[in-house]
Amino acid sequence: MAPKGKEKPNPSASQPVIAIEDFFIALNRHIDRSEFDQAIKVTYQVLAIAPGDEDVIRCKIVALGKDDKIDEALLAINEYSRKFLNDFSLFNVNKA
Repeated sequence: MAPKGKEKPNPSASQPVIAIEDFFIALNRHIDRSEFDQAIKVTYQVLAIAPGDEDVIRCKIVALGKDDKIDEALLAINEYSRKFLNDFSLFNVNKA
């Protein structure tokens, strides 16, 4: 009789997979309830999955502003505006 190999752990059994749509539903719910601190947490989760999602970036910046985290909002604007300008510049260079 052949020895049994170790069973591979099933990742779906230990950690449920959350669809990105569920994050957007939660984000919308928190914004509607003016729970901006919770909305900010959800934006970080979504950006971990979809780093360049412009809608989430906008939501993050607005939520930071509404939660009176103006310095963090300005840092996010600066960070993402540089990224968008860089992407736009690369697009124009490749287009020429």
